[in-house]
Amino acid sequence: MAIKPALVRRDFLKLGSVATLGVLTDGLSTTMAAEAANPAPARLRYDCIVLGLGAMGSACIYQLAKRGASVLGIEQFDLAHALGSSGGISRQTKVAPYLGGPYEPLIRRANENWRALEKDSGQQMFHECGWLELAVNKQLSPAQAASAGTRIEMLDASALANRYPQFHNLPAGTNALLDHQGGLLRSELAIASHCHVALRHGAHIRAREVVMDWTSNEAGVTVTTSRGTYRAKHLVIAAGAWNVRLIPHLRDRLRVTRLSLGWFAAERPEIFKVENFPIWGHGAYYGFPELPDFPGVKVAKHWRGDPTAPDRMDRTPNASDEKLVRDHLAKHLSSANGTTLAFKVCMYTWGGPWLGPLPGVKHVSFIAACNGGGFKFSSAYGEALADLATDGKSELPIEFMNPI
Repeated sequence: MAIKPALVRRDFLKLGSVATLGVLTDGLSTTMAAEAANPAPARLRYDCIVLGLGAMGSACIYQLAKRGASVLGIEQFDLAHALGSSGGISRQTKVAPYLGGPYEPLIRRANENWRALEKDSGQQMFHECGWLELAVNKQLSPAQAASAGTRIEMLDASALANRYPQFHNLPAGTNALLDHQGGLLRSELAIASHCHVALRHGAHIRAREVVMDWTSNEAGVTVTTSRGTYRAKHLVIAAGAWNVRLIPHLRDRLRVTRLSLGWFAAERPEIFKVENFPIWGHGAYYGFPELPDFPGVKVAKHWRGDPTAPDRMDRTPNASDEKLVRDHLAKHLSSANGTTLAFKVCMYTWGGPWLGPLPGVKHVSFIAACNGGGFKFSSAYGEALADLATDGKSELPIEFMNPI
């Protein structure tokens, strides 16, 4: 199946993201880009080829390489790039919303895997600062109330105001759930670290290499790129928004939208430090504390977003993007409503979610359409993808995500 050309590379280079990410990820992204520019000689055949080394693909290649599999990862841009769905330095994770549902074991496994990656890489990417959910008359669900081993606090209006006076002008009856196992994930650092560890375990990575076609038959899979042809026993497709190009029969089932993320100067930065302030959600809005190596309080809105295509998305933040979050800051978090320090755009891919064998195709599995909430699970999803590639099944409970 032939693949349309990817985003014009000069559009990517204009963003200057390699140097920026080198700073944001303690130099790992710069290291990755250098290694990918002069990769080890590729084999003619691998146990597995992974297409796309974003959140899911990088976690998968890390798992496969640690198991001793011969694996090739192909990425059309630089590693830990900011053109997909995981750019913008950080993402949230929490446990409480998933208790009692199909995602509970996956979020617990993901958090275990983040800690394992920290140990393997020597990098901190999970800041367990807590997750605060503000709502009117918020109550614990039965599963939350009965959960063992999960520390959850309910803060009434008075306790909320005393502990987190940063929030104000809240509707009458607003209280909050504080999930102490929630926190901030360093998304770009995690992707770079997954790849870094995979390279140390013998994985081959080809960055800035565009997939032109792939085929599958009884013997395995063949992938043709802008640089060559590779073969493997199994193929994993984890290309995020670009899955619409790599998996043609999903084109009518996937929808890509554009969203924005902003960072704003606080009047008193110390009260928003990651040691003092949690990640939070308030209706459709959510935010992050300030990290020690990047200034500003990050705030965004979780909504459907504006329809777009990954190769044609407007990547320049605009006044509407800023107003979307400024209005909320002015009303409820005015002490963080200072000057704009940064604005970035990213993509959500809607549909599914799907994780499993590609229907009707041998030796191919995929993950698609995580609906703007997938990063927190990505370390577990990568493990499940690696399981499918090596064993044809996974002990992780992913049946509810299997494509029909």
